[in-house]
Amino acid sequence: MISKFFKNAPRIILGAFFLCLSCQEERPAAPENPSDSAAEPKEAPAAPATNEDLPAVATTVESEGIRFMAYNIENYLTMDRYTKDTGRKPSPKDPAEIAALVKIIVSEKPDILGICEIGTPEDLADLQGRLTKAGLDLPHSLHTGGADQTRHLALLSSLPIAANGSREEIPYQIDGRDRMMGRGILDVTIDLPGGPTHFIGLHLKSKRELKDFDQAEIRLNEARLAREHCEALIAKDPGARLVVYGDFNDTRKTPPLAMLMGKFRSPTFLGDVFVKDSREHLWTHFWSYQQQYARFDWVLVSPSLAPLVDIEQSYIVDPEIWNDASDHRAIMVTLKN
Repeated sequence: MISKFFKNAPRIILGAFFLCLSCQEERPAAPENPSDSAAEPKEAPAAPATNEDLPAVATTVESEGIRFMAYNIENYLTMDRYTKDTGRKPSPKDPAEIAALVKIIVSEKPDILGICEIGTPEDLADLQGRLTKAGLDLPHSLHTGGADQTRHLALLSSLPIAANGSREEIPYQIDGRDRMMGRGILDVTIDLPGGPTHFIGLHLKSKRELKDFDQAEIRLNEARLAREHCEALIAKDPGARLVVYGDFNDTRKTPPLAMLMGKFRSPTFLGDVFVKDSREHLWTHFWSYQQQYARFDWVLVSPSLAPLVDIEQSYIVDPEIWNDASDHRAIMVTLKN
């Protein structure tokens, strides 16, 4: 009934309605990321998550520069999944979800795709092959991970990977007890027209509680380890070009984000590429079980790279089918040549 009403309402009323929506503040962070546990049955997103009847953002306009897409693709792997007929059983990602995912990625035409929540190298090859078949050739790839044997990080690129500095086994301690970083640190160097650039992928601990450790403390320690990795790169080369991206499972002005970004205006500061969707909204993750929205996905850049970010060609990807593909929305960042 609501949809029918808006479709038949005068344009001036409809415009005022969405203008009000665009003034809303950022949604509160979800207390848990369902991607780190058995998948819940998908629900239709609440009204703020749709953009029916809205003009599409100009996301496929050809522009000069390198298009980088950061995307948590929600469990592109085999895991226990819920179905109405069989309950929970080990299953790959639903083919309909994969089809929506491929459609979104191909329509955005990224030159480089940074991925969270891929399974095995075979899963990555499967996605790569589907993208190629659909018309997007990203022939260069890297697959890595940490202590988590289920969810991994990956990168696909149209440009060759010049160097791999990824780290899989990264130990640390909490209260004298040993732990390993869950998903490790993906670090590949790609020679862009403006110079060699590090793409550093992260997937920090979810807000899902654990019995023996505090999830927030784990996430803060993982952010610290990633920060140390980035500082070492800049110490070696003060002009190092860094793109640090991924699902950080936390929101702005939280300790992990402060840890990752560092001191404002310092030589090692990692600045946020402040992107919005077509309606000026900022959230990137929707938790259907609690109907909560949050900005968990980030792209940060080093001072040497910040002037080359084309903010007009950088945005949160928000096609109508976004929720058919993943519980996250992708971030597109364009770097000027």
